[in-house]
Amino acid sequence: MTSASSPPADTVVLIHGLGRTRRSMWVVGMWLKFCGYRVTSIGYPSHRVSIAEAVERHIGPRLAELQFAEGSRVHFVTHSLGGIVFRAWAAQRDPAFPLGRAVLLAPPNQGSQIIDELRQWRWVRWVLGPVSAELGTNADSTPNSLGPLPPETGIIMGSKDTLPVFRHLLGPESDGVVTIASSHADGETDFILLPANHATIILQPAVFRAVHRFLRTGSFKEA
Repeated sequence: MTSASSPPADTVVLIHGLGRTRRSMWVVGMWLKFCGYRVTSIGYPSHRVSIAEAVERHIGPRLAELQFAEGSRVHFVTHSLGGIVFRAWAAQRDPAFPLGRAVLLAPPNQGSQIIDELRQWRWVRWVLGPVSAELGTNADSTPNSLGPLPPETGIIMGSKDTLPVFRHLLGPESDGVVTIASSHADGETDFILLPANHATIILQPAVFRAVHRFLRTGSFKEA
């Protein structure tokens, strides 16, 4: 219960990435609960829906049902594709929604070079589903059509390339799946590079601490 002298607890919404489930965000969710936030994780069938369908059928309805205290804000922490889904929701959100800060972990904000290369193969389109047609680096891809990031959005990228199979596509500066350069987007408030790879960035204590700093202060800088 919140005392009369304490502000109401903010909520953090977690949105997972491609091929993941809500369970993949469990560890970061536990950390945020320990930090005093109310936490909810929203799932969506990432292999079976487009980004617009993920927003319309899953993210939007769950957020419409969300209960939060008057005077509190709703923050977001996302992983990979979840950052693009969040941006698609935020671009059409109700202005009355009490949107707080957002931290995007390893987001393909300018599209994916891997998708550019592999989506020509039918089996890749079958495995990845509708998003395989949306996540390219071309100017009209979904990530490149969403406009600037919402206010107070920070980006955390990993610097460990542990998937050499894609190195010829991504170059030397990536997290193994997303290039560091393509994680940037217009309107970002802050950016930090940490020693993690694309898959394990959601499991790293240094990442959790950076997330908490940004949600609390709007900056990744340590006090």
